[in-house]
Amino acid sequence: MFGDEYPRFVEVSELTPNLAIPWKQRPRGRPAIEQQRRMNARYEAVFACNTDVFDGARVLDLASHDGRYSFAALKTGAAHVIGIEVRDSLIEKAEETFAFYGQAPETYRFIRGDVFDVLGWESFDVDVVLCLGFLYHTYRHTELFYRLHQLAPKHLILDTRVLPGKRPMLQVIPEQDSADIRAAAQDAFSLDRVLVARPTRAAVTMILSAYRFEIESRYDWKAWFAGRPPEPGLKEYADGKRVTLRCRYGGGAITDGSELVAPVPRRRRPSPRPRRQHPAEAGRAVGSAGGWRQRVNKTIARVTGYELRRTSSIKR
Repeated sequence: MFGDEYPRFVEVSELTPNLAIPWKQRPRGRPAIEQQRRMNARYEAVFACNTDVFDGARVLDLASHDGRYSFAALKTGAAHVIGIEVRDSLIEKAEETFAFYGQAPETYRFIRGDVFDVLGWESFDVDVVLCLGFLYHTYRHTELFYRLHQLAPKHLILDTRVLPGKRPMLQVIPEQDSADIRAAAQDAFSLDRVLVARPTRAAVTMILSAYRFEIESRYDWKAWFAGRPPEPGLKEYADGKRVTLRCRYGGGAITDGSELVAPVPRRRRPSPRPRRQHPAEAGRAVGSAGGWRQRVNKTIARVTGYELRRTSSIKR
């Protein structure tokens, strides 16, 4: 698998803890074996299952980190990849590793800058956009998808954390440590703390639909974990707290005349259970429409000795 074939990404990764540093001063990270297994699993979910999407494609990798998934796109068949990353150290790591594996320089490009700034000042002609682990590191979802809508790629591969719940909601939270390379970077609208918004699955679906992206498929992580021992670094996927989606841009499909792919069918809400009737109510329901008159007559007769009777109208 990818992590086994290209271990250099793990060896030079800033996510791999430096054991020489005391653990209390050590930045958050994952052991090398955990990173490697995580790379293998995510490669299968994002790339191996979507080879048709990447074959000869021009790819844009948002928040490309150290370039591991930009490199994976090229190895899956992409013709060219552009990575956008705000941290210089991560771009340097990406370029070093690409050179180490002899990747042709004309097949890739890394842009140093904030994702929103770069999407605002530069136009890209791409077939596939990778948004892997970025959506829950921002609160500017509408701005992000507006920019992606303008790009009109053929496909969007989205991998994100999701919150439990069936309603389309966003939970605003502060990043734990904005200095961590996995955290959202400070932006022009941040003060001391960086705020981000985490979506529910329903919120992800609603946002995609609002900007003409349709879900073609959802990777079956539950089936992937069936019969396997617990995998370190993949607990979020195992618990259903993270999803991997292949999406198609509907606007592009309408423009070029190709057939639209139907979105994932929504579950129908179950019909409410009928209220159980009391036997007396059932009897009244079966009875004639005049049952209430009989009850009134009985009461009047018991009190006064008289009854109400219906008289036919006589025409004169």
